[in-house]
Amino acid sequence: MRFLRLQTAAAAEEALLALTKILPEELIPLDKTCGRILSCSITAPENIPGFDRSVKDGYAVRSADTLGAAEQKPKILRLTGKILMGQNNSGFLDEKTAKYIPTGGVMPEGADAVVMQESAELAGDLVMIKTPVNPGADVLGKDEDFAKDQNIFPAGTKLTAQAAGVLAAFGIDPVPVIRQPKIGIISTGNELIAPNEKLELGKIRDTNSTLLQSFVIEAGGIPAFYGIIPDIAEALKNVLERAVAECDAVILSGGSSKDERDVTANVIAELGTIHVHGVSIAPGKPTIIGSISGKPILGLPGHPASTYMIATVFAKPMIQKMTGDQTRDRIVPAKLSMSFPSEKGREDLIRIKILPDGSAEPVLGKSGLLNTLIHSDGYIRIPAGLDGCEAGETVEVHLWQ
Repeated sequence: MRFLRLQTAAAAEEALLALTKILPEELIPLDKTCGRILSCSITAPENIPGFDRSVKDGYAVRSADTLGAAEQKPKILRLTGKILMGQNNSGFLDEKTAKYIPTGGVMPEGADAVVMQESAELAGDLVMIKTPVNPGADVLGKDEDFAKDQNIFPAGTKLTAQAAGVLAAFGIDPVPVIRQPKIGIISTGNELIAPNEKLELGKIRDTNSTLLQSFVIEAGGIPAFYGIIPDIAEALKNVLERAVAECDAVILSGGSSKDERDVTANVIAELGTIHVHGVSIAPGKPTIIGSISGKPILGLPGHPASTYMIATVFAKPMIQKMTGDQTRDRIVPAKLSMSFPSEKGREDLIRIKILPDGSAEPVLGKSGLLNTLIHSDGYIRIPAGLDGCEAGETVEVHLWQ
């Protein structure tokens, strides 16, 4: 199969996302939610903390009873009890009285402030208040953290440890999230061996399967590796059919170029439809976007660095759409430290290292070099209409993390 008409990167991404559907909702335990995507918005079912409580150890008082208090002329209040933690035994506070209250204790009715222990002195059943307090001093209102019916998290929120803590405070367990997509991963090539095999001349270790499995996990999916498949159409067809039946999408690496031995495009076309075969982007020109049984199929180039770049540009937004993840790339502006050329007529993905002074240094090298990935902090996208960039020019750096 020859290359079809080259598509722009934007058109190729649009074609892939048109094939991609958001997955259904599932309920999962609260302690398993970190990194998952909410399927619906969450509103506060109740007030938090739910009662007025002290944020300091001290004495619950009526603030009006402390007016004029001073070190040399304290206000004297009668101690009428001690509030216990975790119990609703606060009762009512009369004028000119005080109750001891620990941090987190329920404020008694009638009290509107707390005097810290350091600002008071106890003498028998009398409390000498040495400084005045304003209404609300060291008191957390019943809805001051979250108010009932307040919108807490919109649908599409990626849940963090902090978010899980908030959900726990509301007693939301289980939690409604979008199901994680199962992404099939297939490596193709007669030259490939497993990473733990002894390397022989002419063979290379299969880097892409490990790289892509980790990539899928980072993007929010569940990888399913289907092994290293030789460049034999029937062998690839059998494995691809099984992967499509068991997964929500499939990513293949290798076998996407014009070499007559490469069979990926032919097998995808036989089983389904090829929508894009060739993208005007570097690295990654031989990228394939297809579909089988309504599921997206993404064919990536064989060089690991190219594989990672194209997975970042295409596979990541595909997985994000499946999960409803609305997180976008972290992009920082930086000035280029040097000039470099770019081939007009294609979009160039240039890896970038952020220097200590904040400038952006291009990490230039051949597309197959793995070291450019670990020596870079992100990448920039050079539009197809440009023939290069000049030193001092401000660019947008898409950070890896």
